Amino acid sequence: MTGFLFPEGGSDESVKTRTADGGPVLRLKRRTALVAAASVFAALYAILGTIPVSRLLLGSGNFLTASNFVTPLAGMIFGPFVGGFAAVVGDILDVYAGYIVLGSTGASVIAADLATVVTAGLAYTGRWKAALAVPVAVIVLYWADPISVLFVGGIPFTWLHMASLVPFAAVLLLAKAGKMSKLNPAFVASVTFAALLCGQLTGTLVGQELSVRVYQTLSLQTWQAIVPAFFPLYPVERTVFTVVGTVISVPVLRAIWRREHPHSAADERVRS
Repeated sequence: MTGFLFPEGGSDESVKTRTADGGPVLRLKRRTALVAAASVFAALYAILGTIPVSRLLLGSGNFLTASNFVTPLAGMIFGPFVGGFAAVVGDILDVYAGYIVLGSTGASVIAADLATVVTAGLAYTGRWKAALAVPVAVIVLYWADPISVLFVGGIPFTWLHMASLVPFAAVLLLAKAGKMSKLNPAFVASVTFAALLCGQLTGTLVGQELSVRVYQTLSLQTWQAIVPAFFPLYPVERTVFTVVGTVISVPVLRAIWRREHPHSAADERVRS
């Protein structure tokens, strides 16, 4: 396992080497073991995807589900690529089971999940510049899209997405400098929040492109009338997902750390 998750006071060379290593949190020697672990996660993800939390405003049979609680965790554990694969496989299983209806909204759900995992995965594999670049790029693309509703009641639609980048950048830089453990709840929460918001905006961007431009199931006027309706909802949803997701992720990540460092577990202390 990489040294992103290290006990306080771990300043020896081996810890420094692991910290700079840049691998995923869960390191299995055999590729087949990693695939098996990711497959188990995908199955769990698909099961959570059958538990509705709230209906998407556009309907079409799609819901925001309990899988959102662990979407960032896929990236934290497996990294952006294997984690993204696990989440997408879980979503595809839900498509075949009828819990995700493909189309503009179904595709936006899958895109949102993938963006969430990639952002969290980059953060947990030490690629802090790329981790920041992904949500920044999504925000820029949203603002550049003529379809986008940029302001609602004079407030930028992306105000919370931009605000989330401040604590996100702060914890990434602290971790890079070795001043914050990636087991720290503040680190987990900041990454989870930014990743989930990146996913939300990606889903909105993909959804509007498919609904208005590709499938033309909505007129531009109808879409621009719908956006203000869910504008006050997404901050609440992302906050709830972040709180629950952090509560789930912190003990899971610590359990993995103890598994990978059995001789150090007794002396483990996490930076607060």
